Amino acid sequence: MKTIILILSIITLFKTSFGEVKLFDKSGREIPLPKDKILILNFISYSCGHCMAEIPVFKKVLSKQEFRGRFILYTFSLDGKENNFKDPEFPIYANNSKNNVLFPTMGTPTTYIISPSGKKLEVIYGSITEKSLESFLQNSLRKNVK
Repeated sequence: MKTIILILSIITLFKTSFGEVKLFDKSGREIPLPKDKILILNFISYSCGHCMAEIPVFKKVLSKQEFRGRFILYTFSLDGKENNFKDPEFPIYANNSKNNVLFPTMGTPTTYIISPSGKKLEVIYGSITEKSLESFLQNSLRKNVK
C-alpha cells in the first residue's frame, strides 16, 4: 500500500507545475535563479562515474549556438560537503535536502529541466549522451513555447 501511495504521489508531482522554484545550497542559502531561462537541475554524486562522465557532455552541448543563453545549469552534489566553483563552466553546489522535496532523486545522475514558470519539461533518470541531451533540450524548447 505504501508503494502505491508513493508511486501515485510521484506521478502527481511530475504532472504539476512547481510554481516558483527555490533552490538551496547545503548551508540553506537560497540560490538566485534567473526568470528568463530554462533551468537544468543536475543531481550528481562525486562517487558516481556516470555523473562525472556527464560533465563534459553538458559543457559541450550547452555551448552549442541553438542552446547557448537559453538554458542555465545548476548541479547539486548529494555527497558534496561544500560548494565547488573551481570550474566556472560547471559550478557544483553541495545539495540541501530541501531541494529533494520538489526534485526527488531515485539515484544519480538525475536531471530535471524546468521552465522559467516552474513547469516540469523533462525528467531524466540515469546518464545522458550528447545525442540524448540535445534531444531533451530540443523537446524542452518546444514544450516551453509561450
